Amino acid sequence: MQPTSSKSSEQVEHQCPIEQYDHGSNIAQDQFTTLSKLSLTAVDKNYPRMQLIVSSAMLATITILLTSFLVMASQTPLVINISIIGAFFILGLAIVRLIYLQSRAVCYGVFDHEFIMRKGLFWVSTTALPYTRLQHVNLSQGPVERRFSLSTLKCFSAGSGEAEIHLPGLSTQTAEHLRQHLLHQAAETQQADLDPED
Repeated sequence: MQPTSSKSSEQVEHQCPIEQYDHGSNIAQDQFTTLSKLSLTAVDKNYPRMQLIVSSAMLATITILLTSFLVMASQTPLVINISIIGAFFILGLAIVRLIYLQSRAVCYGVFDHEFIMRKGLFWVSTTALPYTRLQHVNLSQGPVERRFSLSTLKCFSAGSGEAEIHLPGLSTQTAEHLRQHLLHQAAETQQADLDPED
């Protein structure tokens, strides 16, 4: 019976030395970049306005349809119908207000190594996309956006079928300039990775 060979943990670590990887200097926790202190840019002022107009129009349309149904088809007393319509309208106004405030909270930042977008009112979401992962940038514009001269910028990363960043509310001119800048930054960063310095 042949003896089994066992390797100590020191030998295994010696075969995979970590000093071959350059992780840079370790920084203290108090030196971390605070996301809330990042200097970000708000989207175009027409975007909250557009959201307010569209959501208000939807609320008015649904309220008119609901009122017509309750008056013509419902068998409930008039006082109850008025109470239902009033409650629905107040709830709708609150939703319209939230949509407006959320649209004002959308912002973005273009930094040396990454593109950042923040959105959300109560649950704030911050997405950072490094230029090394950026593969494609697309602009879209719906009929309502076209009316307000707005565009939506979509950033796709490597290996992702959906947009990693979906940034609405940019003026058409700003969106095109930003698209070109992001693609240029991505090309430069990825080329630098392919051609490391000697």
